[in-house]
Amino acid sequence: MLRFGTMYGIGLPVVASFRSPGLSRALRASTTPVSILHRSLSKRPFNLPGTVLGNQRRYAQGRYSRYDQQQYEQQHQDSRYEEESQWEYRPEGPSGGRVLLLRPIVWTAIFTTGVYYLCTESFIKHREQLRQSSHYYFGRLGNFYGGSTDDSQIADLMRDPKVQSLVGWSHAVTGLSHAKALSRVARLPDWIPLELKRTVAAFTDRWHTLSRGQRCVYTIAALNAVVLGMWQIPRLLPFMARTFLHDPRTGRSYTLLTSSFSHREVWHFAFNTIGLVSFGSIVADTMSTEQFTAFYLSAGVISGLASHLLSPLRAALIMPSLGASGAVYAVVGASMMLNPDSKIALIFLPFVPISISHAFPALLAYDFLGAILGWQKFGHVAHLTGGLLGIAYVQWGMDQWAQLVRAIEAHRAKRSKQNSIGR
Repeated sequence: MLRFGTMYGIGLPVVASFRSPGLSRALRASTTPVSILHRSLSKRPFNLPGTVLGNQRRYAQGRYSRYDQQQYEQQHQDSRYEEESQWEYRPEGPSGGRVLLLRPIVWTAIFTTGVYYLCTESFIKHREQLRQSSHYYFGRLGNFYGGSTDDSQIADLMRDPKVQSLVGWSHAVTGLSHAKALSRVARLPDWIPLELKRTVAAFTDRWHTLSRGQRCVYTIAALNAVVLGMWQIPRLLPFMARTFLHDPRTGRSYTLLTSSFSHREVWHFAFNTIGLVSFGSIVADTMSTEQFTAFYLSAGVISGLASHLLSPLRAALIMPSLGASGAVYAVVGASMMLNPDSKIALIFLPFVPISISHAFPALLAYDFLGAILGWQKFGHVAHLTGGLLGIAYVQWGMDQWAQLVRAIEAHRAKRSKQNSIGR
């Protein structure tokens, strides 16, 4: 009790001295043990080891510093989230707010010409590969010597124990690329669960059973989904508005292309994806994957250009735009020309089949009315341009594509003949 009372008695004047300036000065001038202890505490009041007072002060200091740090981080995070959620689009670009007309026209002409040339080259290369393939001539029968090279490679890949443990002994494949894909899945690291590998193998089987047109359409839909996900990240909003949003006042022409893959709302993405998947697969299989790719990209750019060029006629039309609606309208218009007797069902009236030859013109009439009256809910000019472009392309454009293919093949044959003569 005496030791505790002594420590307690020493502690009282020390604590009191911190609150009383007069007592503090008196203790500093004195030479008593209490004053000596007071001077040491005054120098390091929060770091006195071995005492209850020092431990309590050090604990309180750490506790309040951590509390202040948490409060600061929480306030900073709230303010940052508030700034991102209140982000507002402002057009910025080299044009200084003016609507340029010549630059997007030239850019669209160069892009359309380039994409058609590249897709034509790819189409010719793919057709030459088909001609050189034994499957092109003999199909599944093989050649006269008992099977093609691809068949032997497929058999070797499917005999792999890892592939057999993944998909079984009698798993059917559609070709060499399908067998190679399953082999790559089977050779994934062992720490990946077998169930996950089999799920990936099931998606691989589904992908390789699709036609080339369906693969092309699903690839476009996947790109649209990626861009939609990027729009949902608040930090990326300035970048997305600068790169995937077309505004006639910014002077950036490349956004005519990128905005055709861009959707900010889920319902917008869902409607365009349903239309693309429903009609795009038939059109792509009819045209060819390469021709459909050139047609889809050019339709998206040209429909955006039409909206861009008409925007100066009315101030209300000078507004940012995005979405694949123009390209999807072109696909639906091409589908109507290729299959005029097909029936469609509206999403709101699925039990009432309507002929596409009646439904699509009615939709174009609605967009024409919206473009004339200046309705701003949808991009009616882009919709109307895309639909008319799809109709015109099937009527005249597909013949021009065939002529372009023949011209490039003739040029290649002539160049090859000249090279052989020169040797």
